[in-house]
Amino acid sequence: MPSPLQPSRTLLCLLMLLTALGEISTQLLIPGLGALEQGLVAPPGASLLALSVFVAAFGLGQLILGPLSDRVGRRPVLIGGVLAYLLATLWMLSASGIGEFVVARVGQGLGACAALVLARAIVRDVWKEKAGVALSMTVIGMISAIALSPMIGGWLVFLGGWRAPLLATATLGAIALVAVLWRYHESNPHLDPQAGRLKSLAGDYLDLLRGRSYRAFALTLAGTYGAMFAIVAGSSAVYMRLLGLDALEYGLTFGAVISGLIGGALFTQRMILRMGPQRIVALGVGLVLAGALATVLVHELFGLSVLGLSLPQVLVTLGGGMVLPASVAGGVMPNAHRAGLAAGFMGFAQMAGATASGLLLGALQDGTAQPMLYLHGLFAMAAFAAFHLLGREAGAVAATRP
Repeated sequence: MPSPLQPSRTLLCLLMLLTALGEISTQLLIPGLGALEQGLVAPPGASLLALSVFVAAFGLGQLILGPLSDRVGRRPVLIGGVLAYLLATLWMLSASGIGEFVVARVGQGLGACAALVLARAIVRDVWKEKAGVALSMTVIGMISAIALSPMIGGWLVFLGGWRAPLLATATLGAIALVAVLWRYHESNPHLDPQAGRLKSLAGDYLDLLRGRSYRAFALTLAGTYGAMFAIVAGSSAVYMRLLGLDALEYGLTFGAVISGLIGGALFTQRMILRMGPQRIVALGVGLVLAGALATVLVHELFGLSVLGLSLPQVLVTLGGGMVLPASVAGGVMPNAHRAGLAAGFMGFAQMAGATASGLLLGALQDGTAQPMLYLHGLFAMAAFAAFHLLGREAGAVAATRP
């Protein structure tokens, strides 16, 4: 068995699973949101709260768990997080009402966030200067899960109802826990006894955010993910209630759209050493904005249709597949001495964008597709503006190149 401090395919596969766990938890469930509301006797739209609290817990937890792993080590935090994920998922399976389900979903989000932030920090520990390529590979795993999960989730709901996707996520959580216990040994030999302390944590984050390029990457990631999450959270109602698709048809359609993320991530994995994170993010966020504006324009000119909604979104997902791995690489790689802290805030920024998008979508719902589409466009414009306003003055920072 290779040393745990050396890159290996086995370790990379484990990190890909850990990175994907949070997305799988959401994407598998989305085709069954309507069945979930019926099964728990909840009003229409109530399940959106379960999506929003998950991403809120997922984001906020990373602010604590990332730097905590700089202090006590990656392994104990990772084991605790994956165990919490598994127990919370089992609780969701036995929930008798939407309120209990939402509370359990918070616990699931906290556990999944530990898996994501620790996976990113471990990549920086082990792959060091070549972490950009490995980070892109973990994101490809996450994105593949995003693309496939709606299809699989729709099929599971069709066969076994809304609890079937939860059984699948519980199984993956158990596999992840066994794999971590068996295959992963501590990768952070230089523990910082001062890291992660509540008294100094705010100051540590302020120091991190003094870097203009770091702020540009974090805000661009937040806006991009907020734009995509508006479609993720709202697409089930639009495709199924307004356009008449069933759960299986929705899963196949949405999975095909999301598969553009894989193309963007593969491009990043191959080109990041040559182009650097800054140029890739600039290209990606431009595609996200173009696709978002095209989606709104097509809707306004021709009305709502499956093709009119889906085809422009391929541009968004292609660009998103570039922005996600490249912005994380650009933010984490120059901060090797505090990789947990840097990865934690990038994850928080990503989930803050999703949380804001989900809460606004829930508040603005009016039975049409317009709130989803206009929020989508607004977050895409915010991401583009943030990157170019901050990135212009930050310039091509040498440290952002792997």
